[in-house]
Amino acid sequence: MITNRTQGLRLLSHGFVALFMLLLFSVALMFAVYVLELIDSSEVNLPLYILAVFIAGVFSARFKEDRIEDNDLNSFRWVGAIRKTNYQTMILALMLFAVVFTTRDKAISRTLIASFLMMYWLTAVPLNRYIPDWIASFAFRGNHSVRTVFLGSEKSARHLEAWAKYQPFYGIDIIGLITYEMSTDLKLRMPILGEFMDMSLIIEAYKVNQVVLLETRDSDWWVDSVVEICEQTGCRILIYNPWEEYFDKELIPVSQGGHTFFSLQEEPLENPLNRVIKRVLDICISLPVVVFVIPWLCLMVKLMQLKQSPGALFFKQERSGQGGRRFQILKFRTMHDLGSDRSREGEQAKKGDDRIYAFGEFLRKSSLDEFPQFLNVLMGTMSAIGPRPHLIQHDDEFSQQVNIYRTRHFVKPGITGLAQCKGFRGEVTELSLIEERVRYDLQYIRNWSFWLDLWIVIKTVVHMIKPPKSAY
Repeated sequence: MITNRTQGLRLLSHGFVALFMLLLFSVALMFAVYVLELIDSSEVNLPLYILAVFIAGVFSARFKEDRIEDNDLNSFRWVGAIRKTNYQTMILALMLFAVVFTTRDKAISRTLIASFLMMYWLTAVPLNRYIPDWIASFAFRGNHSVRTVFLGSEKSARHLEAWAKYQPFYGIDIIGLITYEMSTDLKLRMPILGEFMDMSLIIEAYKVNQVVLLETRDSDWWVDSVVEICEQTGCRILIYNPWEEYFDKELIPVSQGGHTFFSLQEEPLENPLNRVIKRVLDICISLPVVVFVIPWLCLMVKLMQLKQSPGALFFKQERSGQGGRRFQILKFRTMHDLGSDRSREGEQAKKGDDRIYAFGEFLRKSSLDEFPQFLNVLMGTMSAIGPRPHLIQHDDEFSQQVNIYRTRHFVKPGITGLAQCKGFRGEVTELSLIEERVRYDLQYIRNWSFWLDLWIVIKTVVHMIKPPKSAY
C-alpha cells in the first residue's frame, strides 16, 4: 500500500509537470511565431519539436529520488525539487538540440530555445516542490487516510519513530503502540494504547485501518493470532524488517521463485539490457579513438620518448577486472624504462617523481597516457566508465583498509569514473582518500544509468582541458 501510494504520487506529480512542460513550450512557440515573428512556421517542423518535448517529458520520469534522511523535510524537498528540475531541463535541452542538429534547422531561434529552458527551470522548481504536496493533500486525506498502530516492543517502536514522523504526508497516521510488555520506556514519543490481549478492542475503539507488526517473537502462535485478529477486524498488516538494524544500510528486496530475499545494493548493470546499452556506448566511444586518435598519439609519444626516455612505447601491467579476473592494462609509458628492475613498480607516483620523464609528466597530467586503454575497452576487458583498476598489490592493501573495497569488482573497471570526476585521483596518501574513492565507486555501481555515464564523460573531458591539482 505504501509503495503504491509513493509510486502513484511520483507518477502523478511528474505527469503534471511533464504536461506543463509541453504546454509551456507550445505557448512559447506560438508566441514566437505569431507575436514576435521570430520564426516562420512554414520553414520549421513545429510538430517535431513538440514531439521532442513530449519524449523529454516521458524520459525524465526516470529520475531517481533520494530517500528522505534529512531532519528538515522542507529544505530536503526544495533540494530534491532543484535536482529533479536540473535533470528534466538537461533531458529537455538534449532532445531539443538533438532535433536542431540532426535536421540542420537554421530557421528555429536558438535564443527561443535557451529562453524557454531558462523559463522552464524557473517555473518547474516550485512546481516540483509543491505539486506532490497538493496531490497528497487531495489523495491521502479524509477518508483516504490510514489510521495505523505499531504492534511490538517499545524498543522496536523507537527504531521507527523517525520514519513515523514523515508518514502523515502519505496519509498514514501513526496513532500509537500496542505492546505485549509492561510500559517502562518514558522516552517513547508515541502513546502506548494498551496490551496485545486487548488488541481487538483497541482496533475498534481507535478505528484502526493498519497494523505494523514490529517483530515475530519467534512464535507461530503470536503471528497467527495477529493475522487472525487483523483479518477479523478488516485491518491491513505491514511487516517491519528488523534486519536493517544489523546491516546499518537499506536492504533491497528481491523476489524470485516465490521467495523474497534481501540484497545490500542495487545492481542496474545486472540487467542484460543495461549491459547492452553500456557496451554500445563503450564501442561508440572507443572505436573512433582507436581508429583516429591512438595512431597519431603513438607517433607523437614515440618521438618524444626517443628524445627524452628511450624504451618501450607502452607500459603493460596486470590488474584485476570484473569478478577479480586478471587482465593486462595498457598505458603510454610515462616513466623511464628500468628494464628488468621491478623494485619500484608498486610504488605510487608522487609529485615531482624522479622516475617520470618530462613529456611523461604532461601525458599524466592531461590523462593522455590512459588512451591506449581504449584498446582494452574495445576488447571488452574494461569499460570507458567504471571504477579505476589499481595495482594487484594495492588491491590487497586497500581491501585490508576498507572492508567493502572488493565490491568494486562487481562491474568492469573503467578508464574514468565517478570518483575521478569528484577529484579523487592520483596518489593515495591517507586512508580517507581510498575510503572516498570506494564510496563513489559503489555509488556508481548502485546508481548506474546511461545519463550518469554521459555526465562522467563530459566531466572527464573538462578535467582533461583543466586538470585538477591531484593530476600528476
